[in-house]
Amino acid sequence: MAVTKLSEDELALLRELQMDGRASYSKLSKKTGIPSSTIHDKIKRLISNGVIKGYTVVMDKEKVGLDNVAIIGVETGAKQFRDVAKNLCEIREIVEVYGTTAEFDLMVKVRASSRDELSNVLNQIRSVDGVDDIYVSSILEVFKEEPTLSL
Repeated sequence: MAVTKLSEDELALLRELQMDGRASYSKLSKKTGIPSSTIHDKIKRLISNGVIKGYTVVMDKEKVGLDNVAIIGVETGAKQFRDVAKNLCEIREIVEVYGTTAEFDLMVKVRASSRDELSNVLNQIRSVDGVDDIYVSSILEVFKEEPTLSL
């Protein structure tokens, strides 16, 4: 996929939208110095180019009861790597799946409401065809977890 060349105005607009995706065009104009008449067109272009993929809500994970987190290294057979990744993506509690060059073929992040739910998810992962072994690290403290990109 080709990288989209972004202007300084577009980068400024994206930074502001990451902080407040509900900001009005006039507020975005004041924050970025871009004329409000231009904001709509820039956002429309960023959406059509696939730079902006959607808008979402950032929730407090503890307040919604999803503060049991584990990072899991998954070993797979090389031939089943993509199938395993695809199957792991179907498990609701798995929020991130990465192919890596590290010790494990895949790294997975799980958010669960309890240790029992986490245990059930681990059993689901173990039962996926092609999973040879898993290594679980429970997260005790989060020092940084950003929903934004550094632009």
